[in-house]
Amino acid sequence: MSDSERWIELEPEAFADNGHPILRAMRGTLILVRLNQIDADDQMLSYEILAGQLIRANRSEGFVLSLVGKKSGQELFLPLVPAAFNLQPPGQYMLSCGSVIENPAFLGAFDIYRAT
Repeated sequence: MSDSERWIELEPEAFADNGHPILRAMRGTLILVRLNQIDADDQMLSYEILAGQLIRANRSEGFVLSLVGKKSGQELFLPLVPAAFNLQPPGQYMLSCGSVIENPAFLGAFDIYRAT
């Protein structure tokens, strides 16, 4: 995968405006997030599953989640790319910390590339 393919979601047109209909629909919902740690050879090193309520979304901060579970009270900042999120089927989901959440509205997954 080339750098241009890897970062296509970060092109300016991918970033939503604060009033975007998807952002309005997502605000206040419980969101499940998977953060994948990827090395320079595109091999997965590890992953973490977190969840939080979407409390803000804007161009300067991105998506801001107020985390739940053992990280309750912390905020998670994610890129403002609505296309990275999909509707999530109802059910129970276990976070990396061992907490269980019920019925998140969306799932987002992000790859974090680490230099060797």
